Amino acid sequence: MKPQESCLLEVRKLHLRIEDRWLARDLTFSLSKGEFIGIIGSSGAGKTTLLRAINGEAKAESGSIEIWAESQLPVGMIPQDLELAEGSTALNNALSGSLLRHSWTDTLFGFPKEEKEKAQKLLDTFDLSRKVNQWTSTLSRGERQRLAIVRTLLAEPLILLADEPVASLDSDRAIKTLNLLKDFAKQKQAGVICSLHDPKQVEEFADKVIRIDSTRPEHWKVEELS
Repeated sequence: MKPQESCLLEVRKLHLRIEDRWLARDLTFSLSKGEFIGIIGSSGAGKTTLLRAINGEAKAESGSIEIWAESQLPVGMIPQDLELAEGSTALNNALSGSLLRHSWTDTLFGFPKEEKEKAQKLLDTFDLSRKVNQWTSTLSRGERQRLAIVRTLLAEPLILLADEPVASLDSDRAIKTLNLLKDFAKQKQAGVICSLHDPKQVEEFADKVIRIDSTRPEHWKVEELS
């Protein structure tokens, strides 16, 4: 049974491990519409594994992950390795985020005009308007990271998982990007779960924080910040 109308995701008593090392035990939390959750912990603590488990890419030992989001794309992820098509242009990589909204015949001769306009607008928002027709392989790491964010935002998932999305960005661009992710959650009534290394960024942008300690996997904490 869905706990409440605003709930998009409910994780209950989740046990995660890699081989013989436990990452978390009995992890429980929920994500609501408009909410931004930060995940913080040392490298190797299990932040990426938790996001991959929610996205269905990693299997938990036990516990449950209930996805209550109802849309064409309930969950979308910005992965650390970005997973961009290096031999394609920045614009086409961005547009690939909209593929689920169209049949293959819709895009056989190119993407619809409205999708191109959405993509162009997002690329401009992330300071990539001059890179639209550039091969993705020639972009800097920071540009590629922003492009991966654009692609996922264009997909409009109701649950957006972001794995270190500002790791390659300078301070100003990191703040701008996190503000845009937070705005996305509010405007679309979506939810964001974002792993971050910087505690200050978590304090500034997150409504709730999950603190993971791989040395004591049962001592995770979920704290309300706002």
